[in-house]
Amino acid sequence: MKTRKWGYPDWLALFFVAGVLLGTGAARLFGPSVLREQGTAAVLAAGSGSWELYWPVLRHRLLQTAAGWMMGMTICSAWLFCLAAAWAGIYAAVVLSLLTAGRGILGLPIFLCGLLPHGLFYGMVWWILAAWAGGEEKRTRLLPFLLLEAFTALGAGAQVWLAPLLTAWF
Repeated sequence: MKTRKWGYPDWLALFFVAGVLLGTGAARLFGPSVLREQGTAAVLAAGSGSWELYWPVLRHRLLQTAAGWMMGMTICSAWLFCLAAAWAGIYAAVVLSLLTAGRGILGLPIFLCGLLPHGLFYGMVWWILAAWAGGEEKRTRLLPFLLLEAFTALGAGAQVWLAPLLTAWF
């Protein structure tokens, strides 16, 4: 029988699942009230989008994309993206746990409605950045990076204006 060697995508998936398990465990161990006090409740608040909210979100997301781009050019880029996948898993699990603790079974559709509009843009951007990080050749790729920043700006718009509209249904 031939055994398959673990590759970079396998490690990304493993770190994401480990993050989900750690985030679920943390939410269960500390409880919703402690996590809300630490600032996670801001994620649960669905307000109407505005330009005053868009600019800070855009700045934050553009800086995150730039950090991912720079991580991808380092010698330890694959491991840095594995840690980013673990952090994404922790964050998603904590938010989903808080939503289900507060809203019951409606927590899952609220989570999906709050994640999908901008998650599609951000997911594509980070998938490309992770693919670049897993490659052998570390190049600057300035023009494609600027295109990724444009998609990030679209994602920020979806996060500020579309996500609150979708979550308002619940």
